[in-house]
Amino acid sequence: MGLTNALFTGTSGLRALGHGMNVIGDNVANLNTTAFKGARITFSDIMAQSINTSAGSGQLGRGASIQALYQLFTQGAFESTASPTDMAIAGAGFFIVRNPKATGAVFYTRDGQFVIDKDGYLINPQGLRVQGWKIDEITNDITGALTDIRIDRSSPPVKTTKIDMITNLDARTETRVKVISISGNIYDDPDQQGSTTVETDFVIRDIDQKDNKIKLKLEWDASIQKWSYTIIDVKNNTTLASGTNVTTSRTTIEIPTTKEQVIIDWSAVTHDPPPVENYLNIPGRHGRIEIKGSQQGQWESKDVTLVDANGTNRNIRIWLRYNQNGRWDYYVFENPIAGANDPDQEIGAIILAKGENANETNIFFYLDGTSQRINLDWDPNNIVDPQKGYNLYTLQETFTLFDAWNAKNEVPIQSTAYSYRSTLFIYDSLGTPHEITIYYSPTTKDNVWEFLVTSNPSEDQRDFVRDALPMQWWYEKGGVIQKVEINSGKVFTEEKRGILMYGRLEFDNQGNVKKFYHVYRLDANTGALVQVIDEKGQPVPLPEDKFLALGPNGYPLLIADFLGIDFEFDYYAPNDVNQGAVRNDLQGIELNFGYFFKDAWRSESVRTTQYATSNATLFYDQNGFGPGALESINVDNEGRVIGTYSNGRVIPLWMVGLANFNAPERLQRLGANLFRETTHSGPPVTGKPGTNGLGTIAPNSLEQSNVDLGEQFVKMIVFQRGFQADARIITVSDTMLEELINLKR
Repeated sequence: MGLTNALFTGTSGLRALGHGMNVIGDNVANLNTTAFKGARITFSDIMAQSINTSAGSGQLGRGASIQALYQLFTQGAFESTASPTDMAIAGAGFFIVRNPKATGAVFYTRDGQFVIDKDGYLINPQGLRVQGWKIDEITNDITGALTDIRIDRSSPPVKTTKIDMITNLDARTETRVKVISISGNIYDDPDQQGSTTVETDFVIRDIDQKDNKIKLKLEWDASIQKWSYTIIDVKNNTTLASGTNVTTSRTTIEIPTTKEQVIIDWSAVTHDPPPVENYLNIPGRHGRIEIKGSQQGQWESKDVTLVDANGTNRNIRIWLRYNQNGRWDYYVFENPIAGANDPDQEIGAIILAKGENANETNIFFYLDGTSQRINLDWDPNNIVDPQKGYNLYTLQETFTLFDAWNAKNEVPIQSTAYSYRSTLFIYDSLGTPHEITIYYSPTTKDNVWEFLVTSNPSEDQRDFVRDALPMQWWYEKGGVIQKVEINSGKVFTEEKRGILMYGRLEFDNQGNVKKFYHVYRLDANTGALVQVIDEKGQPVPLPEDKFLALGPNGYPLLIADFLGIDFEFDYYAPNDVNQGAVRNDLQGIELNFGYFFKDAWRSESVRTTQYATSNATLFYDQNGFGPGALESINVDNEGRVIGTYSNGRVIPLWMVGLANFNAPERLQRLGANLFRETTHSGPPVTGKPGTNGLGTIAPNSLEQSNVDLGEQFVKMIVFQRGFQADARIITVSDTMLEELINLKR
């Protein structure tokens, strides 16, 4: 009957509106729930029942039912918080959290109320771990797959790979002066026509240890009391300076190799008559020996007596043999044994150097117990003194910061040797700090400064400072192994311990560096000088120590070792695929003065200059760190979790992952502000915040509920009135049924 149907129709309305009130109650109850998304309920009518009418078939409604109940994922307002791990999503997306105690238990939430647990994991209030990507420190981009975010409580040490040292070098500083004072005697009889000429040869050695052979001719004309002079570069047979009938007793020449200025002064030359002989005396020790090598294929010796820096005679014997490989074998002894017929009989003599299969005729050695280097040349084409069978040259050396450094002294370099110094600390791979000092001094050439990079000698642990016999080389050339030993080099390496790099800077007229040139480092294995940038300012393609001249950023590369890890002596093959790579036991450090090499030397915005103002360090830095402990973390709007450590490092550690769904309204609610993927929601699409339609991160914020209380109250009134009306339908239908029943009475 229709009245009974009316009862059920009213009941359906009560049931539907009751659910509606339940939704409103849930929305209002969660008004202060973080990131809560309010629900919306909608109704539909129930399929109508067909009845017959006079006009034909008609449809009679059967009440109301719930059509849909969805979450509304509109944006909630943000609440600022003091917690650095609180996050809110501005836009679409969900945080991804995982239950570590269950496999595949992945959930999604808008609630960014996170904390760090005792194990360092970033978790939500239920202990679920937040998911994200690890950030690579070098590329600063994400790496690997989504995983649990775990904050490192400590920062491991990072060894220094680049030093930044930006200075101004005072352009008003006077250049250094190198004077070679010539003494001697030239007597010219004024009663005789003509003049008297005396000449002498000597060498000037540059920082590259190359000998510039110089011939000096002095002529004195007593009749006019004037000088004539000629100074010749013997190797190139070019005149470096000359003058005719001049009163001056000094002139300036330019060294052929380094272009430094040297003053030749002969004001001390006297004019005493016989029996005083005519001669010229060059101050200094002997530093170069030239002999004529024989290619007879048997051992031949040459005895040479030279004078050291103390004026002491040193007896040297040189053994040479041209072997079947078309190369040379040689030995150099000090205090040789009388009557020895070959090197094997020099028992008791002091061996200074030896070589096997040498393809060069130029070597060097040191006098026993000193760092006084002697260059030895036995080219078969040499023209030597026929009486002595050799040429012996007095040595003049240009002063350099490299020469001034002596690690055996309590103070390795005196303050008078340099014009300015600057110091900073770097770190090795264990996080130990080491002091690095860079010294600067002008040279004898205008607008050219030299620099010396040093460490504390006691901290220098390169192989050559620990080897009993450091200066050894093995080379393979043409299928033949060449072996060289400078047995006398120990004192030199002891004195130069701590030197990491030496070089020169040439400035232009605007005060900017024009080029680096004559830049050297010490071979970490042998201690010998290795040129990395040549005299023209070009990096050496592969320096003799087999490490690259420049680092990856185009700055000069120095090689250090502060750990002292022992590796066997390195044998370098010419086709070694690892050529140029810095070994793990060594530390390659780029030296940045604000200039890098790319086809030519190019300047950066902050750079070393030469202006007419005081020497000053404008900026210095290095990229190494010691170990550190976590002090604080923060999150940026791109979702990067950044750690600040006690060692000063600020490290992007993690990128928070976000996920979104094609139908987020169809996600399954699990309570505790969590959602789960369903077949109706579709699979999650993950990505970095701010990409692929995902929202950005609002740090130090929490998203509030998106429930509008006014809207909920209005709906509550409407539902209440509807509920009251449906209740009246039931009571009225009941009254009508009662009247129907009373008809029987």
